Amino acid sequence: MKFFPQNIVSQSGVFVLAVLCCVVFFGQNLWAAEQTQEERFQSAVAAYGKGDYKQAIEGFETLAGEGLSAPLLYNLGNSYARYGKVGKAILNYERALRLAPGDSDIRGNLDLLRRNQGLFQEEQTLGHRFISLLGLNQWILLATGSFIVFAGILLWPSVPALRRSAQYGLAFCSLIVAVTACSGAIGQYQKWHDAVVVVPDARLKVSPFESAASIGTIQEGRLLRPGKVHKQYVLVVDEAGRSGWLAADDFEVIASF
Repeated sequence: MKFFPQNIVSQSGVFVLAVLCCVVFFGQNLWAAEQTQEERFQSAVAAYGKGDYKQAIEGFETLAGEGLSAPLLYNLGNSYARYGKVGKAILNYERALRLAPGDSDIRGNLDLLRRNQGLFQEEQTLGHRFISLLGLNQWILLATGSFIVFAGILLWPSVPALRRSAQYGLAFCSLIVAVTACSGAIGQYQKWHDAVVVVPDARLKVSPFESAASIGTIQEGRLLRPGKVHKQYVLVVDEAGRSGWLAADDFEVIASF
């Protein structure tokens, strides 16, 4: 019979004990942190329920600085909407939709707020509706999975039960799905980089200078497509197709998180 040296057994026991202590310690800290976040979230929800929208916003914004989720951004959007900050409300609704594109509550509140503020949008094209079916991460996962299936079918040896023509047909279908998903991902990626005007009546200028003439104003809550930057001004294109220079503080990019 063989015996391990006593010092090795002792060292192993100490190591296992140390690992268990670390697991317990960090597990308790993680549980406590999650509990604290949940308590703060419920506190912000309670403030919203009492009509203290400023306190609710402060609570949700603090939590948003620690990590984002669609429900958190949705509640933050609701709080800003009640507080009268239309741009901030739409911004957070849009951010929530990027994380949960199929959520009817988020979409419904966003559409209702836009209608109430006269922020009517042109009817989406079929292509835009298709892109909005899935979020960016979902499109990427679909594209990746389809490419894997495509490669697997081509590399898998042909079997008698599946003729070569049928095998190539499945590979072709997988490739079509992958390419389509890539198109959806690219479209969603571009939408993530849209921006929302967060100040009332932002001034659009002909050049990136304070003294430059104004083209007109852009209503709070409008979507923009930012372009090149010059000092504190950004060249943007609004929903009506107008282009001009807008102060960087007048809008926030949806995907800035």
